[in-house]
This record gives sequence, structure tokens and C-alpha cells, in this order.
Amino acid sequence: MELGNMMFGNSRGQFPIERDGWEEELERLFETYADGEANYYGEEYENSVFLVMPYWWGDCTCGAGYDCPEHDSECKLLAPNFLYKETGFAIQWYKYPLRDSYMNQDITLGEFREIVAKCVESVEESGDETS
Repeated sequence: MELGNMMFGNSRGQFPIERDGWEEELERLFETYADGEANYYGEEYENSVFLVMPYWWGDCTCGAGYDCPEHDSECKLLAPNFLYKETGFAIQWYKYPLRDSYMNQDITLGEFREIVAKCVESVEESGDETS
């Protein structure tokens, strides 16, 4: 874990993620709903299938203390940066996508590719994709 993340960040999880391959898949997803230049950090997006939330630079949004375990479930301080709603698979990263990142389920890159394909399909079906 990076020192800055350990001291000040909120990227935590059971399974560390290597960036190779994973980063390209996230970029593929990001590009379906926002222009690449505007979406380097993972622009906030949510539909019925998944959620993307950029790294939260601010304070707690629910009024709890920073280390308080009683944060509201909607608190942006603790929100995952990527959530696949069907399985609860989540990724958290430090500052930008997949820097010092962790996932809550130990899945393979192939399984992640399948998740991203379903997410991309959901964006295309919603009509939210960029042209």
C-alpha cells in the first residue's frame, strides 16, 4: 500500500489489483459514457447495473467522523469507485483508476472483462453512450 493512501486515502480491500489489463478494461467502460479526455479519473455514472465514482477528495458527506464505523451507506468517503451491482463486486483506488487499488472479491481478469462487457452493454441499451 502506498504511504499516502495508508495515511490519508480510503482505498482498502481484501485483494490487491495489478493494473495490467484491468486498466484497459476500465478505460473501455469509461469511454462508453464519457469522452476519454473528460473521463481520466472515472466520471461519476450510475445505472441499474453498475456505478463508477471518482476518488473522493472531500470530507465525509454523512456527518460521521472520519474513522467512525457508523458512516451512512451513501457516504462518498467510503463509496467504492466501481461497483457491479449484480454480484456486489467492488473496486477502490487511490486518486486515479487502479492506482494502489483493491477489490472485495478475488476474480480473474477474464471475469472482470465479462463484467465490463455487461456494463458496456447496459450503457448502450440506455442510450447514454458517447458518439
